Amino acid sequence: MNGDENDGADTPSSSSNAEFPGVEWVEIVEPQSRQTMYANLVTGQCAWEPPPGAHVKTKHQNQWWELFDSNTGRYYYYNASSSVTKWQKPTAVGVDIIPLAKLQTLKENSDGTALKIRRTCETQTSPAVRRVAKNVPDQVYAQNISPEAGVVSFISGSQDSQNTINGMQDSFEWMSLDEDSALSEKTANGPPYGAFPTTASASSTLSHAPSSDSIPARSSRSASPPPAGRRSLFSSVNSTKGKNKGGWSKEPPKASLTQPDNKNLRKETFALFKLIQSYMGDRKSKGTPEQIALSFCEIATKKAENADEAIALLIQQLSGNERPDSLRRGWELLTILLAFVFPTEAISEKLNEFLNKNLDPIFDLPEVSTSYFSQQCVKRLSKVIARLKPTLGAIQETKVHIFRPPLFSASLEELMQMQSERCPDLKLPWLLTTLIELIYQAGGRMTEGIFRVAGDPDQLATARGQLDGWFAPKMHDANVPACLLKLWLRQLPVPLIIPSLYQRALGAADNPAEAIRIVDLLPGINRLVFVKVIALLQDLSREEVVLKTKMDTSNLAMVIAPNVLRCESEDPRVIFENTRREMSFLKILIINYDTAFIQNVR
Repeated sequence: MNGDENDGADTPSSSSNAEFPGVEWVEIVEPQSRQTMYANLVTGQCAWEPPPGAHVKTKHQNQWWELFDSNTGRYYYYNASSSVTKWQKPTAVGVDIIPLAKLQTLKENSDGTALKIRRTCETQTSPAVRRVAKNVPDQVYAQNISPEAGVVSFISGSQDSQNTINGMQDSFEWMSLDEDSALSEKTANGPPYGAFPTTASASSTLSHAPSSDSIPARSSRSASPPPAGRRSLFSSVNSTKGKNKGGWSKEPPKASLTQPDNKNLRKETFALFKLIQSYMGDRKSKGTPEQIALSFCEIATKKAENADEAIALLIQQLSGNERPDSLRRGWELLTILLAFVFPTEAISEKLNEFLNKNLDPIFDLPEVSTSYFSQQCVKRLSKVIARLKPTLGAIQETKVHIFRPPLFSASLEELMQMQSERCPDLKLPWLLTTLIELIYQAGGRMTEGIFRVAGDPDQLATARGQLDGWFAPKMHDANVPACLLKLWLRQLPVPLIIPSLYQRALGAADNPAEAIRIVDLLPGINRLVFVKVIALLQDLSREEVVLKTKMDTSNLAMVIAPNVLRCESEDPRVIFENTRREMSFLKILIINYDTAFIQNVR
């Protein structure tokens, strides 16, 4: 989707006076009766005839109405001639955009005498209701115009108009939405949400996501643009004040969302809900956002069922949330939470469906990029690294990483993409070459126990934070960059020796030629990085260096192998046996692989 379309979907058209100089009245076609009517873009007045001498913009086939969907906070566009409805702003030559959304602003100005009529299905802009009130000026005010909510307000001087209103019911029945049909369409065309969604899966969101009629009322995000035709513009949504079925609620749930019959979980549900409200700004709180998030994550990490409940509550509070600031904070909290917990199978399907539905940028609000938050959540779900323990420092770090993705735990492809503008000439990840340089600068060739001795925890944390900010820290202890290099290799989402070659690598533990062949079969960036690591280990295994470090080829292979090969078995016996063969595989490469070509590669 190009930039113009996205902009049009989020941004209202310019005012009527700017787009149609001197025009206050526009000629439009009432959708149900197909009768011509006139709307005043300044006052919101609708009438069958324009005032004498008024400058009127006439209707034509390329005339589109710009309307506002209060459920999603987005503008959408309706062509009265073709009955087509879509989110993207039409940009073809000769197109006129009539900003009828301006009529909605009159909602706040309507007084207490305004009578709101809600039916199963209603038209919003029809002046047909003009015939209801006799001896009353011909004024109709459209309110809450959207594809999913139908409300008509008009000034009425007579209570006797109700019979006429009821008599109009039949004329609107043809526009009602068949809920059974919508449900069957959703079931037939629903997307096959995977265990962990990817950005690639988002490309089909528009064409396969459930329709807006299949998600809860007051949803903040329509999973697909309003359907075209008579079923699209005028279906009504029933909602209750302060509570949306399946969505945002002011009141805490009376039972657990994930285990309604679990009375022991009810107390945790209430505590989690209060903390969510506090973080999102829906409830007053004295604590800082980080302190609230810490308390929330501490409860969530106590038990797996707590984590599932926390996720379910956040999904609820993010669905149908009409406050942008609250919505942003809620997404922030969900992203933070996923750095500390894994969802179980009981909630993962619902979570992945929710994230998939929000992955496409076309559904972003002007104030909140929900697609970006969804992408960050998906990335955190895909990480195979152990989850963090909640601390105030960890909360602050994971929050920063939402908007400044860390170098540690990013994939090789992501790293190369992140550095494409900063370091366009580098063939290797900046983080790898920087850590190797820091090892040498801090005297790694003379440091006893290099790669085996742990670095100072405080120095490790400080240096990692600086590196995540693309800053090379000054090092005096070579064990710190050595430990960080091992950590970086271990936290790669996909190990350097890709899973499909793992068993073959174990089989080549005693075969130098096969081991070399396996390295050459690796994906390009994996091979370059792996060979650079081998070159470092070859230099550190030189006889004169080993005299200082006490780390020979076998020792180096033993401490590095688990970080470049990853055993997926959880059987202790298999892990023990594979560890020996992993070490042998790496040792053979340190001894036999020709790394001359990588020496000058950066």
